[in-house]
Amino acid sequence: MNLTITPNFQIFSNQQPKNSHNNIVMPSKLSVLKADTVSFGAKSKMLNEVSNTFKDIVMNDYENKIPSYQILSIKFMDTLESVANKLKDFGISFDRTYCEKNPVKGSGSYYSKFLRSGATPADQIRATFYMENPYDLGIINNQLLPELKIRGYELDMIPDEMSGKRVKSRKPDFDVRLADITEKDTEKLDKTLQKSISKPQKSGYEDIQMRLIDTLAPIRKRPAHELLILFGKNYAEAKHNESYYVYDITRALKNELHIAQVQNPELHSPAKRVQDNIKIISGQLNNFISKPLFINAKNLDFYKDPFQLPVELGKSTCEALMGLVEGIRNKIPLHYKAEMTMVNSDEFKPELERLVKASPEFKARKDKNVYVIDIKNKKLELLKQLKEHKADDLKIIKDVQIRLAETIEKYGEKTAAEGIKAVKDLKSE
Repeated sequence: MNLTITPNFQIFSNQQPKNSHNNIVMPSKLSVLKADTVSFGAKSKMLNEVSNTFKDIVMNDYENKIPSYQILSIKFMDTLESVANKLKDFGISFDRTYCEKNPVKGSGSYYSKFLRSGATPADQIRATFYMENPYDLGIINNQLLPELKIRGYELDMIPDEMSGKRVKSRKPDFDVRLADITEKDTEKLDKTLQKSISKPQKSGYEDIQMRLIDTLAPIRKRPAHELLILFGKNYAEAKHNESYYVYDITRALKNELHIAQVQNPELHSPAKRVQDNIKIISGQLNNFISKPLFINAKNLDFYKDPFQLPVELGKSTCEALMGLVEGIRNKIPLHYKAEMTMVNSDEFKPELERLVKASPEFKARKDKNVYVIDIKNKKLELLKQLKEHKADDLKIIKDVQIRLAETIEKYGEKTAAEGIKAVKDLKSE
């Protein structure tokens, strides 16, 4: 088991003290996700409190920028509305009401993506076009991008090849994620864009996405504007439902639970069982909800085919999913009990000493002796952080159970009354 103290970060163990020194460093208490998504985490601190964690700094800095992003989003939507009107004969349309629901990425969603990617997200401002045939990439290349350029919006150029920290070359921030795309289709794009082809997500979700910059804005005020191209309104609705009833759940389990971040957990350990449960839950939700949702929407918008696959969870699947999530909830206390026992053990003292020596406070002081009080304080700090992780994980898993109950109410064989009762029972605990 290895724990590392980093200023303003919370620490997580990998449960392998003898063989590994890998660590997962997580900021404390994931916050409420605002605007475009629902969070699974502890409530954020009030903005008037002193920011003393990495998360506070990132969240507060982003929230201060949201008003300016909202202003930019209005200009962006005005531009897209104009472009769509001009290109309507090419099968491009713009639903402003849909886009105005979430024109700017919420601070919680921003922070969650920041954690997953390890870099600043580049989709603070976003909007969506519908296109009758996205496979006709010639329309994007010859009509859409030129019309956007006339109005000052061009593809952002992102690093492609690096030499250390130096950028050797750049590429357009453009990605075509369509199933069964052919070489003949991509030939309609300029050569600089022909390499921007990737696969749909595992959920079956398809789109074309690009990030644009406003070249008419001051250089220091050019945040990326994300433009998605979907098959149509049915696909947009499927994207919304999949995000709420599936993606929010799997993201919380995979990315927000501290216990899910343990690297190489020992076989049969609580952390390993939790991670196994998460894989099964994700697979079931993906197969029975995500994939058929997107297939059905594409059938309606693109193929104009009314055929619809069933989007439902059988009774046994519903019971299994709730059982798997409950299993995660039961394993969390066991995991942290073992972690705290290890921290309190004599065999962990050398690790505590190493952590003291690795701390910035120790490196900054002239006296390089490690005293008993140093070891004691480091142990107390670690125990406190593990308790906070445990509280976070229990809060997150409870919220997952509530959301899963809603998912079962909508797509499961349970009656609406049973589903609503399950949600109310969880919320009243």
